[in-house]
Amino acid sequence: MNIDNIREYIVIVNGGSGCIFQPEDNAYSYVLTAKHNITNNNNQITDLIRFTLQNGTWISMSVERFDNTDCYFPHSEKDIAIIKIAKVNGLDKIIRLDDFEDDRVEYSLCGYPEIRRTSQNQYRIDENVTIQGTNANQLREGQIPNNPTIDEIRGHSGGAIVKIKGNHLLLAGIQNKMVDATNEQLGRIEFTPITSFDEIVNQYPESLSPLSPPYCKSFEYLKEQIMKLDGCFQQENIEYTRLCLRNITDEIIENPLTPNAIKHRLNKRMLIHNEEETSLFHKGLWIAWLEFLIVLKVIGENPNTEQELENIFNKYRIMYSSSKEDWGNLFKDRIAYSDYKGLKENACIIFANEARPQKTIVKKGMISNIARSIPKKQMKIDDGINNPFESFTHIHIHAFQKDCIIDKEGEYSHFDNTNEKELLNKLKDEYESIINNN
Repeated sequence: MNIDNIREYIVIVNGGSGCIFQPEDNAYSYVLTAKHNITNNNNQITDLIRFTLQNGTWISMSVERFDNTDCYFPHSEKDIAIIKIAKVNGLDKIIRLDDFEDDRVEYSLCGYPEIRRTSQNQYRIDENVTIQGTNANQLREGQIPNNPTIDEIRGHSGGAIVKIKGNHLLLAGIQNKMVDATNEQLGRIEFTPITSFDEIVNQYPESLSPLSPPYCKSFEYLKEQIMKLDGCFQQENIEYTRLCLRNITDEIIENPLTPNAIKHRLNKRMLIHNEEETSLFHKGLWIAWLEFLIVLKVIGENPNTEQELENIFNKYRIMYSSSKEDWGNLFKDRIAYSDYKGLKENACIIFANEARPQKTIVKKGMISNIARSIPKKQMKIDDGINNPFESFTHIHIHAFQKDCIIDKEGEYSHFDNTNEKELLNKLKDEYESIINNN
């Protein structure tokens, strides 16, 4: 994700702007905007335009409403609205940012201000916006560098307050207006935090779905992205194994433990130390969960209730980071300070991040010296546990592909639908061997 990618998410809404956002229901998308963009236009949406980059040129195109129905959903009191539009493919890297109290700098305001509507370069991005405090009307303030005037900002209403974080675009809110105060310095804007859009969803529960990615609703949307088994010399050796593992997903999809249910129960306990809460919406976390639920299913452990989930989490704890570094670089300063509460001796940590590991398994005792210089009160461990690297084995989620299947691809070449039971027994032995530190 780079600064040029942001523009594809930003749209023209009448005389103002809006931002495309993918909600839970994958059948449609949203445009989040300021309500006055519609009320100031006789309550009509006459312009709804987005731009796509084609052969180095930005091409404008009309945005289709969803299913030709009444797709305008205004907040009953606040200056925000949701426009329900036909599904926009490929714009799924935007994630809501609910809490920015400790992260107030380096945002951007993106939109189509009126002053540029007659020029070819209609889009404008103001970088290095700093989020300020909350006003009496529950709007947040933002300070734009170089103090642009109201004439420069007009038409930005409904534009996005965003920042780039790795491969994602974090959406903090939607801009409403310049600060309404006399003798105030220029460049101050007011915006509505993204959390207020939940109130619109609650006002129209029959028509709108929550503002979280579709894969938070169901593992179904991740089925084609798990257990890829990349790296085999001859892919035909493991084709049936891949198919078998993905078919197990169909059973997991019927399980009441959806990503939303898991997130509700475990929340930030799934994240390593100093990982931002927005990572709970990252696809990588839920791919890891789905792959591990497949492993659990194969070895005969299949949590169906929140209490069973809690028991599993105290036996095998998933820890996630959005980092693209090798996980070996994260042990000393981040993993060591993570939440190990509830884990007893010989538990397994299942680690996942956005990088393929050089080493997939760190058995207990291998790196125990890393934690010996950390004051015990700073470690989140139960009584009786002196050092997480002495008591727990840490397994990268990729081990269940690489160590168990990819590195042994020849042992899987004879499996097909005539001996699937033998295949499942083989996988069970391989998975248990890793988990049990054999």
